[in-house]
Amino acid sequence: MPVARNGHRRPMALLGVAILSLAVALPIALSASRQAAAGAMITAHERTSVLDALHSAGSLLVVRATDPSSDGARLAVDGDQATAWTGRPGETQWQWMAAFPAPVHLSLLRAWFGISPTSGVPTEFRWETRPPPPDGSGCATATRDGDDVWVSLETAEQTGLRTAELPAQPTRRSWFVDADACALRLVVDRTNAGPPVVHEVQAIEGARDVLRDATARDDGAYPGFTASDAIDGTYARRWAGATGKSRWSLRLDLPEPRAIDRVRLVLGFDATSVPRPNHGRSYAIAWAPVRYVLEGSEDGRTFAPIASEPARADGSPLPLRRRLVTIPEPRKLRALRLVMSGATGASGRPEAGAVPVVREIAAYAAGDKRPILASPWLLSINANPSAASHLTPGAEVTNDAYWAKFLQRRMAALVPALRRDDRFARALGPNGEPLEAPANDEAGQALESIEADDPLLDAQLLSQSSPPPIAVLSGSDDWDYAIETGPDRTRPKQWFWNPLRDARAGGIGQLAPAVRQRVAPFLGFCGGAQILALLEARHGEGVDNDRRTIDLVLRRTSGRPIRGFAPPLDLERAWPGEPQRPRAKVQFLPNDPLFVDMAGATGRSTTQSLPESHSDVVRPDAFLPGGPLQRFEVVAKSAFCGPDVVAASARDGVFPNPSGSGWCDTVPEAFRSRDRAWPIVAAQFHAEQRDFAVPAAGDPVESVADPLLFLAAVYESMVDAYVKLAP
Repeated sequence: MPVARNGHRRPMALLGVAILSLAVALPIALSASRQAAAGAMITAHERTSVLDALHSAGSLLVVRATDPSSDGARLAVDGDQATAWTGRPGETQWQWMAAFPAPVHLSLLRAWFGISPTSGVPTEFRWETRPPPPDGSGCATATRDGDDVWVSLETAEQTGLRTAELPAQPTRRSWFVDADACALRLVVDRTNAGPPVVHEVQAIEGARDVLRDATARDDGAYPGFTASDAIDGTYARRWAGATGKSRWSLRLDLPEPRAIDRVRLVLGFDATSVPRPNHGRSYAIAWAPVRYVLEGSEDGRTFAPIASEPARADGSPLPLRRRLVTIPEPRKLRALRLVMSGATGASGRPEAGAVPVVREIAAYAAGDKRPILASPWLLSINANPSAASHLTPGAEVTNDAYWAKFLQRRMAALVPALRRDDRFARALGPNGEPLEAPANDEAGQALESIEADDPLLDAQLLSQSSPPPIAVLSGSDDWDYAIETGPDRTRPKQWFWNPLRDARAGGIGQLAPAVRQRVAPFLGFCGGAQILALLEARHGEGVDNDRRTIDLVLRRTSGRPIRGFAPPLDLERAWPGEPQRPRAKVQFLPNDPLFVDMAGATGRSTTQSLPESHSDVVRPDAFLPGGPLQRFEVVAKSAFCGPDVVAASARDGVFPNPSGSGWCDTVPEAFRSRDRAWPIVAAQFHAEQRDFAVPAAGDPVESVADPLLFLAAVYESMVDAYVKLAP
């Protein structure tokens, strides 16, 4: 179901639009500048270094390959991106291995692959570890060869993906893992062309959960679930309380007292939503404790409270599934206990007979200075008025799933957990019809959904989640920006919306502090990108201020103010599967990390393979010094040409259409935050939804992979932030 305007779904003809050669100078120059702009609201604690087991003095015992290229295996860990290990041509499988003299705790694997995105990039592969011996004898007795001693890391494998057939592949990849290892091995079965090329591998160590060695017990569990399931380090296996109770206790005894300063909780079976009055749904947690107290004991007999369920300033509960409890003064504890009262059911509401689910409990030693690198998760934000979604087929639940399913399907190539956490994709049929989608064990592991006008969506929910989610604002349904929210009088299926109002007034303005203060990584597509820009610029209250903000930040593609619904003449649309239309030629910075793979070996700086469907755009002059978006930088742009194009302001330069009548103006296609904090990336195009099956005239064949390459690069920029800002 493609989107237009900032994404209307209705098909419209593209009239009078000529494709402009971007050899013509555009009003906003693309800049590779990386200096931080003044006025950044928050600079989170940033790590200056992490412990890399492959690049630390004395941490490596041997690096080799299993074919005659073994002499070059160390080039993948020499710290020089210009060098690389290359597997021997003609092999049916390649293996690269590194062994450690002592056990290391691996939390994140990162690799730089390929001669270029079109050659030498593994497409079918897996990472394996050689675990330390269970008797604690160290790695000296775990160095024998043989496949029987290797364990595959399920969270770091790639097999059987449709995206593996694309001619270009991301050259930079990351995998979050959780494993003690005496050795690490990469096994490659297939590449996109030629033997595998590995420029560099990082094996980043993370803080080790001391509860892995603990003894777990409870006062009653649901049949088939045990207390130890809460501390085994997996999301899928979990503890569930016994039925017929209203109070539960889960106790964890350490082998010996340990000074602990951090405890991480993952609660509930899954995230869900409950109806709000009249329309809309609110975020909730299914099968979770209603109230709880985390307690600690120094002697194993007497327990004292450490933390209880989080609350807002008004005392209302804050529904956190993932939480990090920090103990200001580390305590030497022999035992931890989670005491729970009441539980929600499948609906997310407290129910008699419901039982709580605990997915994970982890604790970290005060002396362990390595980061807690928990796997990132995606929060799909339906950036549409819920009052309008309420009237669509399947109502809000189906509309929420519609936007979330794109993320599951597209990001599964990059985040292995999404291949199993697929309930949103299974919830809709090929024509968008709702389907029964039974929950699986991995439900909610990597993807959750929330509505943008849900009052629960604010800076506190995002910043106190651990880790904070990658918050993804969707494209838009059939609505347009206006001061008042409501349906069009003559076309009731089309809505006007003021997203700058706070949630209790039907907007999403309460999210502005989260955006301005950079409390979590944000990603927005098309209408979602426009809303991120509005939230960045939002200051003060009042409808007059809202109109002023909209006019300062957004305009029609034609350059005119947004008033009413756009005429067909203003629609820029090129969508896969529809009759061929002229595609927007997007010009990007070839050396920018978001586009370096798209540039490829040839160094190209344009593409016509990014789907477009919009009638409104962010104003180019909003990014200029003194503008409301000066803390963002534009890294990609295009031109929109037509007979009705005008300059939006004195600083919004237009130029004659070299291919027809009228004028052309600039579309900022992608922009990003400059701040040294959680990143914000926004794109006018729809890389999250579709790929063109064939390249446009003049583009190379590998350009059909450009949406995937963009998504991969954005994800890697988010991973960079998770490493730097991890607790």
